[in-house]
Amino acid sequence: MLRNVARSLAALYRPEPAAAPVDAARARRVESRWRWQMFISFFVGYAVLYFGRKNISNALPAMATHLRYSNTRLGVIGTSLYVTYGIGKLLNGVLADRANIRRFMATSLIASGVFNLLFGSASSLWALVLCWGLNGWFQSMGFPPIARGMTLWFPPDGKATRWAFWTCSHQAGTAAIMALCAWILEWGTWRHCFWLPAAACIAVGCVLLFVLGDTPESKGLKSCVAFEEQATDAERSYRGSFVAHVLFNPNVWIVGLIDLCVYVIRFGTLDWTTKFMVERKGYSVSGAARRAGMMPVAGIVGVLVSGFVADAVFRSRYKQVNAISLVALALCMYLFSRTGSAHPVLDLCLLLGIGFFVEGPQSILGGVGAVDAGGSTRVASAAAGLVGVLAYTGASLSGVGTGVAIDTWGWPGAFWLWIGCALVGLLLCVFFWHERPADEGAP
Repeated sequence: MLRNVARSLAALYRPEPAAAPVDAARARRVESRWRWQMFISFFVGYAVLYFGRKNISNALPAMATHLRYSNTRLGVIGTSLYVTYGIGKLLNGVLADRANIRRFMATSLIASGVFNLLFGSASSLWALVLCWGLNGWFQSMGFPPIARGMTLWFPPDGKATRWAFWTCSHQAGTAAIMALCAWILEWGTWRHCFWLPAAACIAVGCVLLFVLGDTPESKGLKSCVAFEEQATDAERSYRGSFVAHVLFNPNVWIVGLIDLCVYVIRFGTLDWTTKFMVERKGYSVSGAARRAGMMPVAGIVGVLVSGFVADAVFRSRYKQVNAISLVALALCMYLFSRTGSAHPVLDLCLLLGIGFFVEGPQSILGGVGAVDAGGSTRVASAAAGLVGVLAYTGASLSGVGTGVAIDTWGWPGAFWLWIGCALVGLLLCVFFWHERPADEGAP
């Protein structure tokens, strides 16, 4: 029976066969149309996917009050998603390298919506952990097909800027759902913060089944060549390429470890800042949620600036951009933790600074940095997947680790955890990350 199920799933997610080549007179126009359609679908789909993940951030204070949960219990719930997401990102990355892009991504949205509905209807700790953990697994199916699609559909020229524009989907989705949840909490309960985003995920997933494409060959077009194929690579099986370019590639691991540090900060600040402002600075839940929701808005600007600077100033090299961002990020977090409750304008400015400086490294490391570190088109999703495993190990630490730090040492413990991660990431970035030469990998 299991074999039959496996065969059915393999048939469902099998890539579409190559279509007859488009004639030369129409190829450029057809290619341009499909590139725009793919990019917009990737952007909107991933932004809405975040509706089913970051909705928990603003719901935490209301959940704690209604369910009478400690910070550690809340951290365990949040960590369940990060654990399954991290594991799933590698396994789904390997699967996505040889799967149907359209169906893979649509499944992610629809299934995430279903488990958000179930989470919003549960009350016991085990049920909440189970539903949120399963939600994390299907959330992890969203990025790998995008990594593969961006590599196959778009040329390497200007890749940092292009990835930066796509990465704005993270911040756009986060900002939108945090604003939506702040509004929901003014009239509804924390459960509505999961039911309404669930409906959005399911609806968009269904739309992607009709508007998203698969590979360029399935539309009669040629795939882009992101890296020069070496003779030894051409002779390797997919497994051999995975071992050589991903599993035994130290640069992929270094990029992933830096991303681990960034994710501790990114999700720690996003998930816990609202609660910190309510408890230590005296804001209302909705007021704190609105201010925290400005962090991903600033992150959109940070991503675009980082991508532009990496391409225009540092010739598509990313180490310097990440180092500068990590230093500034540590400073903003320290100052935010030290300000009193009577400085709302300064609080907002520092929150904007945190959002600005954390999202640039996150976008570079998890996207173009991971793919470049792998150095092979055929394992683009797998390289991004391994970096994602390490990143979401950091996200897991940010959940339960921050909860334990708060319960043990108070809020200063949380901020010193985040600041320490920024400094560790800086050291890894400066002394251990060896980037590919700027002109290597171009066809």
